[in-house]
Amino acid sequence: MNLPKLQKKPMHIAIIMDGNGRWGKAQTGERSYGHANAKQAVEETITGCLEQGIAYLTLYAFSTENWGRPPQEVSTIFKIIAKGIAENLDRFLAHNIKFRVVGDTTAIPHSCWSKLEEAIEATKYNDGLHFTAAINYGGRAETVAASEAMVNDFLSKAVDEFLSKELQHNTCFHKFTEFIQVYRAKITPDLYEKYLYTGDLPDVDLLIRTGGKKRMSNFLPWKCAYSELYFTDLFWPTFKKKHLIEALDYFQQQHRSFGKTS
Repeated sequence: MNLPKLQKKPMHIAIIMDGNGRWGKAQTGERSYGHANAKQAVEETITGCLEQGIAYLTLYAFSTENWGRPPQEVSTIFKIIAKGIAENLDRFLAHNIKFRVVGDTTAIPHSCWSKLEEAIEATKYNDGLHFTAAINYGGRAETVAASEAMVNDFLSKAVDEFLSKELQHNTCFHKFTEFIQVYRAKITPDLYEKYLYTGDLPDVDLLIRTGGKKRMSNFLPWKCAYSELYFTDLFWPTFKKKHLIEALDYFQQQHRSFGKTS
């Protein structure tokens, strides 16, 4: 199923790839079977994005909450992620795809991270489709990490500036509160966004969730502030390029006012 080039297309598509485990259990009794068969859906989605000229694609591969699953399932997921990225690296290079990862990467197993890092490094100068995998990502964790980073950055700069002026001009220490107020006034949404894992990604235009559930599941809360939401009952392993096209067709029918008068 192909459409002509979209007249109105999203710049950034994000997908919650839900239903792998449930589909696998229904097919064979094993959740791991579903995870292992998610690869084709990812590849077809990338193909669809390339054909339609989509600039950014972000997939929710592993959430901070997924650590609560059985250890064997967690281990299997990371092995599948590593294998999938390694097997597709040549494709990324051939199609000018830039690959990156967002999330707390420090907790990703080394055996997986080494494959991810290899793909990140190999594609860092590519400027075609920006393909992002959200791994060990959680919106709340991202918010806390960004807040901590910004506060630490601001306090460090404020203290350095204050001490410099105090030493030069014998400034009274109570004046330090004035420095803090000056830095507080600099805090804006645009500045805060720079501290997010996803700070340099554009806002998500279209969020797709498979698996039949209608919730955000802690995924990209900042970037999805004005996203169009598309939910489908299909389990992720059964998601095909034609289903992506159906979601894009839905997007074309939406009027986006961004909180302004329609």
